Amino acid sequence: MSSRPYAGRHRPVRKGVRRLPATLTGGFLLPTAAAATLVLTATGATVAESRVPSVALTGNQAAFVRTAADTQAAEARVDDAQATERRSQAQLQAAAILGRQQEKQRVARDKARKALAKKKAEAALAATAHKWVMPVHGATFTSGFKMRWGAMHTGNDLACPTGTPISAMSSGEVIFTGWMGGGGNTTKIRYWDGTVSFYEHQSRIIAKVGQKVAPGDIVGYVGNTGHSFGSHLHLEIHPDGGGPIDPHPWMTAHKLMYSGNG
Repeated sequence: MSSRPYAGRHRPVRKGVRRLPATLTGGFLLPTAAAATLVLTATGATVAESRVPSVALTGNQAAFVRTAADTQAAEARVDDAQATERRSQAQLQAAAILGRQQEKQRVARDKARKALAKKKAEAALAATAHKWVMPVHGATFTSGFKMRWGAMHTGNDLACPTGTPISAMSSGEVIFTGWMGGGGNTTKIRYWDGTVSFYEHQSRIIAKVGQKVAPGDIVGYVGNTGHSFGSHLHLEIHPDGGGPIDPHPWMTAHKLMYSGNG
């Protein structure tokens, strides 16, 4: 019997040899191939758990998915068409607004042009209507506004051949035609400013009472009727239809000139 206690229960320690843990020895140690299989199986399970599972669709399910996709695409096309239509409508509305604005501007311009043309026409008409002209042309002044043969000669005598046309001096209205004693055939015209002219000794009267006349309109012809000693026009001027005045200053003021010294 050995002198060391329990010597029979222990194996001697061998130098240079490492012992494995008890769990890896004997029945706990797996063969190399089996361990590798176990590792790969565990790894595969982990990877499989991390992937999205692949679902196999039936024919009806696949058709439903395609129909849904087609419907979504069609709705997208409808949305695009509606957006295009809205843009077109907006453009049409903007064009309509612009067209109305341009039409208003055109109407305003036409109105302004017409108003200006009317104003010019009225001004021209007024200038023409208010123009003054000589009652006869080519006449010679032979007698003026003065006492003559013991009586007042209340007008100017303008000598010219019988039949010389006598014209209205401006725009106005004929207020008298006919025989007037010593004045013979006489015409009276009231003009736009109220002045009344007497034309006496006419050979013939062609104007009518109430007739509207313009500057230069013929109302009769020079003659030698009434108290007259030669063919001439006796012209009287009555401002505002009142008494006669000397025609010479009045005619000069209206730029109506004639020859002779009376």
